[in-house]
Amino acid sequence: MITKQISFLFLAILLQVLFFVYPLSGNSGILFNLFLLCPLPLYFLGILFGYRYVIFASIPAILIIYSYGVNIAIAYFFLFAIPGVYLSYFIGLNKTTSTEDNEIIWYPLSLIFSKIIMLSLILSIIGILFLGTNIVDYNNTISAIYSDVYQIRPDLEETIQLNNIALMSASLPSILVAFWIMIFLVNLWIATKITKKVDGKARSWDGFDEISLPKNYIYLLIVFLALAFVTAGIIKVMSITGATAILVGYSINGLSVLHNVTKNFNLRPLVLTTLYILVLLFVPFIIPVTILGIMDYKNNLRNKIKSRR
Repeated sequence: MITKQISFLFLAILLQVLFFVYPLSGNSGILFNLFLLCPLPLYFLGILFGYRYVIFASIPAILIIYSYGVNIAIAYFFLFAIPGVYLSYFIGLNKTTSTEDNEIIWYPLSLIFSKIIMLSLILSIIGILFLGTNIVDYNNTISAIYSDVYQIRPDLEETIQLNNIALMSASLPSILVAFWIMIFLVNLWIATKITKKVDGKARSWDGFDEISLPKNYIYLLIVFLALAFVTAGIIKVMSITGATAILVGYSINGLSVLHNVTKNFNLRPLVLTTLYILVLLFVPFIIPVTILGIMDYKNNLRNKIKSRR
């Protein structure tokens, strides 16, 4: 058993470093997307062995990444190591019932999902404040960052244009917060599938169709939207980022509702496949899905739809 744990630990360390450092090598192509899989080894260890093993894997990885630069190591520490340990702690939380079968009750997936949203939002806001506490410094820093990106990845210069730095400065945090939410959530889903193949006794998860956000998130959304309209400067940027994070959460909530209410449909695979294709090809189609998620703010929309049907 110890040999198995050590083997997975070394594998996780190597994969972390590979996934994080490879995109910085200047190579383009599909392997550049390895960066998106950085949380996967951490989730894998967290589900199988607990958050302590995530700590054991993160420290050597940070030291190896440190050889590429202090800033890169710090970025990895905040973007993946700390979130990996934090989420793995909740992933491993459980209690045993007092019934005869001693059933294990795990920390709900919905609450882990809500923590992913808040964690992504906090990381984005910290990033905004790190780049500049006022809008002028923030915009100047954004321009400098894009210049540095062009030096590392010249192939991106044709894709990213700085014609309107104010627009890009305002939209970049919103893009990143949505990016982090999807990275953390998708890697968690992949990790659960892999761990089930490796160890059938790994924790059991709620279905995707049961995901929902806490009720108080609707009030957070209202506050962020109000601040986005009445404030200016760096506060406006942070408010837009906050509203985006909550709306992305409700979009996923809406998809979960659709997965739930179509359970007994004969054409369910066709309906869901069509839905995802429409969302991917026509991004505005996500708006009604998001509205559906917001309508579920009391977490009872699924039952209402089923009862009426």
